[in-house]
Formats: sequence, C-alpha cells, structure tokens
Amino acid sequence: MVVLYVLALLCVDDKVLLLRRSNASFGQGLYSLVGGKVENNERALHALQREIREEIALDIPEDAFKLVHTFHRNGTDNNLIALCFIADISAMPMPKNNEPNKHDDMQFFKISELPSNIIPAHKQAIEYIQQQIGYSEHGW
Repeated sequence: MVVLYVLALLCVDDKVLLLRRSNASFGQGLYSLVGGKVENNERALHALQREIREEIALDIPEDAFKLVHTFHRNGTDNNLIALCFIADISAMPMPKNNEPNKHDDMQFFKISELPSNIIPAHKQAIEYIQQQIGYSEHGW
C-alpha cells in the first residue's frame, strides 16, 4: 500500500522550521518538517493547511505554497509518497508548538546547518530541494 504525505518547508530567510517528535510511533526524538498524512477524499493542499494549523497554529493560504520536491520512501509498514511544498512565512505571525504532546521542540535551523537528529528522508529532501532536484527515492 502507498500512503500520500504532504510536507512543508516553512522558511524565514535561510532558515527552515523543524519540529522534534516525541511520543511518536515513528521518528521518536528526530526533527521533521511540518506535515502529515493526506486523509481519504482530502486534497493535498488542504491536508497541508490542516497539518500546519494543527501543528504550529498558522493559517497559510494555498497560493503561498510551491511544490518543490516529491520523494518515494520504502517505509517499515507502507511505502509512502511525500509532496514537499515550500512557503516563505517571514511576514506571518510567529508559529507556536500547538501539539506539545507530539513535539517537544520547535525551532528554525539554517538550511545549511540541519541538526544531526533529523528524519533521514526529510534531510535528503531538503538537500535535493537546495539542488533543485524534483524527485528522489529513499530506503529502497
């Protein structure tokens, strides 16, 4: 089975917002991009907006997002395809950790200085986005 995910590179200048997962079934203690699973009968951009509201309490309009990368990951339970969108949030209110029970840290990192404890597929996607590579595979 293939599951569709959406991820957001939310940027301010040369920094990207990352959340550290806690109480997680996957990626415990690792930083990740904001995002999550697209629900059945849900549009991808709607899912991205929903995940951003749930996780960091920002309401970002659809036209602020640009699709910059897609990756196909061989997961432990399912394969997944992730659509990675970028948005500049420098003119928006400061995000807040809206789910402290799921994320024990939230901070901006320089894109060139990502933390070592980041989900490997997310790190790979960020690196490929910097190189303007539109598609990658991970874990095969």
